[in-house]
Amino acid sequence: MKPARHYSDLIIWQLADELRRAVFSFTARPRFARDFKAQGQADDAINSVCRNIAEGFGCDTHAEFATYLGYSLRSLNEVQDAMHGARSKGYITPEELAAIRLLLKRLYPALTRFIAYLRRTPNYRHRKNASPNPDRTDQRQRPRTDKRQPNRTDDRQTPSTDERQPNRTNDRQKPSTDTREPPRTDER
Repeated sequence: MKPARHYSDLIIWQLADELRRAVFSFTARPRFARDFKAQGQADDAINSVCRNIAEGFGCDTHAEFATYLGYSLRSLNEVQDAMHGARSKGYITPEELAAIRLLLKRLYPALTRFIAYLRRTPNYRHRKNASPNPDRTDQRQRPRTDKRQPNRTDDRQTPSTDERQPNRTNDRQKPSTDTREPPRTDER
């Protein structure tokens, strides 16, 4: 599958747009349109689903994109409730509500799976000098010029093996007063 170059290439956006057209066809009906508050809430909710997908597509990281898709998911809950309210008021028939629910049953899992995918994968799309294909190198990528050795994590060093440390003696050191018993040398 080739990567999406525009948010409209995403299947989740295509499903959301299909749902948006269906919702708009219902909210444009004269009886529904006279209920300004219900119409406005339904239209705003479905527009929010599509707009958050589009806005998230332009994010720099997968985590940010997943956050916007989470907003879309919440707006989808609002759409579902608005359509249930429209059915209760008699603005749409049970069959029309069933058609909306079919689209919702396709869009909910598609959104949640895409969110999960974004959260578990590294961000190749916007990260500089990175390529999802390890065999392909970016033309702008330059070889490393830093020749320094990485920092050591082991601080234990012995004076005889560490040539970087000069031999130093501390004149202020007190003579050793070892109170341990010397090892036994007699055999029994």
